[in-house]
Amino acid sequence: MLTKLSAKGVSVATGLLLAITALAWLSGWTAAAPANVTLLYVGAEDCAPCNIWQNNQEPAFRQSAEFSRLAYREVKSPALFDLLKDDYWPEDLRAYRQVIGKGAGAPLWLVIADGRIVMQRSGLTQWQEAVLPKIKSLLR
Repeated sequence: MLTKLSAKGVSVATGLLLAITALAWLSGWTAAAPANVTLLYVGAEDCAPCNIWQNNQEPAFRQSAEFSRLAYREVKSPALFDLLKDDYWPEDLRAYRQVIGKGAGAPLWLVIADGRIVMQRSGLTQWQEAVLPKIKSLLR
């Protein structure tokens, strides 16, 4: 009798699990999975804060666990005044450039999750204060 009850319990549990899975699938719900994250860095060779970030913080970031879990892209121009010129922007990134605006500072980071910009920050202090924490939260 105990064996039959256990088998019934397993059948009921299996049925419930299948029903929950089907409902989740039909409703579009999925378990929280890390987003497809891209970090786009925009800087210039004549930008002192850009050079500070590249020399002091970028190397550690490249060695981090987060770096290996995202796509990293760079747009660098020789001069700040050329930051938004087509010459320095790959074709596939130009749509993101359109939302930056001419008044954006550098260094500039765009955090892109699943193809949409979820954060845009510029200025050296923003790396530690906003950008890196956002990346970490997206990759949990």
